[in-house]
Amino acid sequence: MNIAIIGHGNIGGGLAKAWAAKGHALVFGARDPEKSDLAALATSLGAKTATIRAAVEGAEVVVFAMPWGAVDDVIAGAGDLAGKIVIDCTNAVVRGKSGMTLAYGHTNSSSEELQRKIPRAKVFKSFNAQGAENLANPTYGGVPASNFFCGDDPEARAVVRRLVEDVGFQAVDVGPLENARLLEPLMLLWIASSRALGKRDLAFKLLER
Repeated sequence: MNIAIIGHGNIGGGLAKAWAAKGHALVFGARDPEKSDLAALATSLGAKTATIRAAVEGAEVVVFAMPWGAVDDVIAGAGDLAGKIVIDCTNAVVRGKSGMTLAYGHTNSSSEELQRKIPRAKVFKSFNAQGAENLANPTYGGVPASNFFCGDDPEARAVVRRLVEDVGFQAVDVGPLENARLLEPLMLLWIASSRALGKRDLAFKLLER
């Protein structure tokens, strides 16, 4: 599958490493595609680099793994996203004296806001509520950690599920994009749990009987 990844930090880079191992064709989209650290990462994975617009043009799936604050600039540089599956890994947060809070509450979500900005794209929320360490190794004692995803397009749903599973997670479909309102707070829960336990090597797991 042809995947464009916007952002090459811990999440973007971690997803790229997992998907490269599964044989997906990857291109990193960036304002400066020749930046040394990005070029080195791409070379190590057999991936390509390109401008954001060029990366998006040839992609079936576009992954937003940059900070939320860059979303508008990325959209402006991406060109036509119509028909593209857009996996939103971002977290729209506000940092204040009391700590980190969500920019959008339980009556809205950043993924729904993103869908409004790119109404002809197929937006899905996923990969926003785990440490990047889990992208490298999502298995705990032989049991895969859970990764939740949601979105509205029925055909794209199977594609997103496959990509979640290709990272090594148990893929958990939690329904329409509106349920991003529930997934986005999971990021805060993961951070709180990490601080309370004093470690980042932890993940969520949905158990079924």
